[in-house]
Amino acid sequence: MKSFKTYISILKGVKNRPTKYFVFLVIAIVSLFLQAYMHNYNIVFLVMFFLVAIAGSSSIFGMLNLYYIHVKLLSYERLFADTSSTYKLLVINESDNPAYDISVTWYEQTQPITSIEPHNTQTIAVEVKFGKRGETKLSEIKISSLFPLPHELKYKVIEMDKKVVVYAKPSGVSLLKFIHKNNAINGEIDEFEGIKKFNQGDNLSYIHWASLAKHDALMSKNFIYEDESKKLHFDFKTINGTDEEKLSQLTLWVIECEKQSFDFTIDLNGEILDSKKMSSNEILEAIATY
Repeated sequence: MKSFKTYISILKGVKNRPTKYFVFLVIAIVSLFLQAYMHNYNIVFLVMFFLVAIAGSSSIFGMLNLYYIHVKLLSYERLFADTSSTYKLLVINESDNPAYDISVTWYEQTQPITSIEPHNTQTIAVEVKFGKRGETKLSEIKISSLFPLPHELKYKVIEMDKKVVVYAKPSGVSLLKFIHKNNAINGEIDEFEGIKKFNQGDNLSYIHWASLAKHDALMSKNFIYEDESKKLHFDFKTINGTDEEKLSQLTLWVIECEKQSFDFTIDLNGEILDSKKMSSNEILEAIATY
């Protein structure tokens, strides 16, 4: 009874679809039947039944080969609209026997796996690109196989019960240009303190040209600031462009602030996003779902 229930479960879990070779198999069986019927050749009957038995057995072995294969989402990068991201999938063989000729198809990409040993796993990587920002549900995964004979395709579909947030595409003016234009990261200048070696990212207007002849390296003016703890502040309403361009610009600045460890706030049309109270992912999600 247990074996019968398992067989019913396999029939429900694994589907079959005829391939072009199935047509040739049907033609061969019909031709043999006509020959055997007209000429009463027992050997032809035996060959015909042999083909039917082989085809039926292949279908059963093929379904068993695929039934115990499962796929889990292992990890993925941050997802940005119109940008390729890498997903890693874990393909698991829970059978006591090896699995052969497995193909995993996801988002129109197919990754072939020659074989997986019993109770073993393999990791595959898939490049995925989403067209627009916002919350979305991951597409289903299709697992298929032509093992052991290619007259029919055995396949099963795995639903990915997971929603992800696709962030806005990061693009626009770099954070460096924004800082130079607004002088927003340093605060108000109090007094001139001296000179220092010019570093990439320093304001070009602070270059100390008089010291150029005395030093091999380019020097920059060094100031004391009244408020060195001043945060960067970005206002959605004051950014140029369409709403989508504004969201892309904010996304770029959030990523660059994260790399530079800058504190910042964003006024997202009345909603204040503070980097000291929210993680970068939470802020990017708020922008993506705006």
